[in-house]
Amino acid sequence: MSKDAFVLPDGSAFSVGSLPLPNDHWLYAPRGEWDNERDEYAECPRPILTHALREQIVAAARYAIRGATRCGELTDFDPDAMVQNMVYALCGPYGTATEAGR
Repeated sequence: MSKDAFVLPDGSAFSVGSLPLPNDHWLYAPRGEWDNERDEYAECPRPILTHALREQIVAAARYAIRGATRCGELTDFDPDAMVQNMVYALCGPYGTATEAGR
């Protein structure tokens, strides 16, 4: 972890660090059961969108990945940040109701 602190003109400061994920993080959970009916892992949610929105979904996924990896600079990225970025890109800011396409 970096110990460099950056002091801002107002006297406040910040630091950016990288910590390992806890061993019980969701990313490390075993895959679980196979759903033969769907030919997919049971943990895979059932689709709620159609391929009519494919371009928007790809754009949201790319936004999430770029945000979580600082445009590919980080290989040690935060998977939770990636998920949050994906939700933001697909749903907008929390607490606001927006119409599709706005």
